[in-house]
Amino acid sequence: MTGTRASGLSYDINPGSPHVWLVQVESPAFLDLGARSDLVAEGLVSAEDEARAAGFLDATSGTKLRARRVILRMILGQYLECGAADVGIVTAPGGKPVLLPRSLGSSTYAFSVGHSGDLYAVAIGRCSSLGLDIEHLRSVPRAIAIADRWFGRDEAARLQSLDGDELDRAFMELWTDKEALAKRHGAGLRLMHGQADAPEVHSELDVERERNQSRLVRLLTEDRYVGAVASSEPLSDIDVVKEGDPRWII
Repeated sequence: MTGTRASGLSYDINPGSPHVWLVQVESPAFLDLGARSDLVAEGLVSAEDEARAAGFLDATSGTKLRARRVILRMILGQYLECGAADVGIVTAPGGKPVLLPRSLGSSTYAFSVGHSGDLYAVAIGRCSSLGLDIEHLRSVPRAIAIADRWFGRDEAARLQSLDGDELDRAFMELWTDKEALAKRHGAGLRLMHGQADAPEVHSELDVERERNQSRLVRLLTEDRYVGAVASSEPLSDIDVVKEGDPRWII
């Protein structure tokens, strides 16, 4: 489905309650979308993304990249009440994808995406900026060394007392918190780097402060995943949309 809004369904978003779509990237519907040969001609995949997809040695990786681009446009089109090909997306300075003003009309929407393991996630909310990160839980052998490089000194110190699965989860929860905040600011990992020696950067990614001010919340996803959503405005809850939900379009 790549047309206009699904008939009779409400895609309205309450301020402070962004929607997060969770898509299984191994599903036949997902892979079938990415295998279509007319995506560039239909305006669903850019020529640049098609070149990236075609450059993968593993053809399945290219198929998944195309599918992510199509599904993002399909989802956004439901909220903007337009066809997927009419959703205008550009890359802002710093690398953050944003909606073109012509796509928004009088509405204010922001979105963010993330993918890890078998999950692709799309967050959309009524705010000026949104950041989403999701990670598959896994062992991180160099967690402490990575924390020393990427996190603030106090945050890295709190991980020192942990080990095993407890350390892996705590590290990855903090990583997704930081990445969600960095994406909200539009800078990604570049903003995360060097927090230990840059107090002004550490302040931008202050997890405790942002959580206390309700601008950062933990995303409850599938088993063995952790995630976070950061918003420019306070959050009350997260509305998760996945297969089986009446709003599902994939």
